[in-house]
Amino acid sequence: MPTDSDSLSDRQCYVRSEMVEIFAATAKDVAARHSKGAQKLVEGQVGIRCVHCAHLRPRDRAERAVCYPSSISRIYQTVADMQRFHFEQCREIPPDIRKIYKSLKTTRPRGVGSPQTYWVQSAKLLNLIDTDNGIRFAGEAKKEEEKPASP
Repeated sequence: MPTDSDSLSDRQCYVRSEMVEIFAATAKDVAARHSKGAQKLVEGQVGIRCVHCAHLRPRDRAERAVCYPSSISRIYQTVADMQRFHFEQCREIPPDIRKIYKSLKTTRPRGVGSPQTYWVQSAKLLNLIDTDNGIRFAGEAKKEEEKPASP
C-alpha cells in the first residue's frame, strides 16, 4: 500500500510488496491441509502465503509457507513468524530478492504509531473482516450469510 513506508520498516514494506500475498482458500487448499493440531480451514478463509513457493506442492514447501491467521489482529504476528521461520528456509526465493530482503533495515520510522495497528487498518482497507470461520473478504462473507441453509 502507498502508505506502508510511513509506518513500517523497509524490510516489512519489501515483504508486503515482494514476498507475501493474501488469498482465499479454495477447496483444493482445504483438502491439502494436513497439519496435526491445525485450526480448521474452510473454503473462502483468507490466508497469507509466500509468493515464491506457492506453486509447489504443500509438502515441498518450507515450514510456514502458508498461514491462516485467526483474526486480522494476528496478521502482523503471522507475517513476523513467516519472516523468522519461512524466509530463512525457503529455497524458492531468488538470490537477488533474498539479498535485498537481508540488506533492508528492520527499524521503522519514528513517531508513526504501532506497526500492528497499521496492519489491522490496512487489512480493513482491503475489506478483510473477522468471522467465526477466520478472516474473510467482506463481500464473500456476506454471500455466505445469504446462502440458504443446507437441509
